[in-house]
Amino acid sequence: MFCTTLRRRVSFSTAIPALTASEGLKLRESRLSTHDIAIPLATDDGPHPLSAKSLRQLRILLLSPSSVADDKLESTVDRISHFASLTGGQDLAIVLLSSPSSTTASAPRKEQSNAKPDTPTETGTYAYAKLQATLLDHSGSVPYIPIILVAHLFNLPEVLRKHVSALTRPPLPLQDQPTSPFKLLHHCTMAPPMTQRTAYYISDLFVNLRELAWACSSVSSVPNSSSPSARAAGARDGLLSSQDTLMLDTRALMPELAAASKLKQLRDLVGEEQCRAVVEFWREEYVLQ
Repeated sequence: MFCTTLRRRVSFSTAIPALTASEGLKLRESRLSTHDIAIPLATDDGPHPLSAKSLRQLRILLLSPSSVADDKLESTVDRISHFASLTGGQDLAIVLLSSPSSTTASAPRKEQSNAKPDTPTETGTYAYAKLQATLLDHSGSVPYIPIILVAHLFNLPEVLRKHVSALTRPPLPLQDQPTSPFKLLHHCTMAPPMTQRTAYYISDLFVNLRELAWACSSVSSVPNSSSPSARAAGARDGLLSSQDTLMLDTRALMPELAAASKLKQLRDLVGEEQCRAVVEFWREEYVLQ
């Protein structure tokens, strides 16, 4: 639908034939108190776009460069604010005509040749930038509404069709996000997936996966149980027990001993079985095909 008041607006009256044409938008004339054009939109399971049975609508406000003149700017902002309150900014658009009016475009060539060039305040691009800046200053009270700059009225139906198509286009499938190191850590075990508890303990003990891999591949054996007999066996295999580790000066620890110490702490926190599964994962060699 388009508002009947467009017939009295010099800047947009010539667009009515294009809006009502059978090959165009085929809009009907009606009384719209808050906007100038209403175009039905399709929902995911609803009717086709531009169908009269569609409940969702794209509401459009038509503005000319004169609407943002200094003496009219305040009233234009008030109108846009009331326009935005209809849906809170959803399914709304503002169309700004870049040419001052249709009468200027249809003036005789002689008069046009003698006319002075448009000043910056008369151009549509200046009006577009001025309106954008003004609405940005009122962003606290006026939600974001897209502003579409139209060069000529005969382009209006096609521009609106493209905007409707963009609004009703199915969203693109989300691309797989790069796997984070922490998510990758859950698979770094001989019995994947690793429990969340074990993964958190490992992330607390080791700076990154590189340090974990180096620690697991540099120890001479897999950490054993924390029982007294196992600690003695572990010491013979080259790994320090938890009690022995606490007695050492951390400043004197060699990298291999520091790695063994962290693996001992991990064993005491998550148990020998889960710790062994992690160590064996990094000590195995895999062939990637």
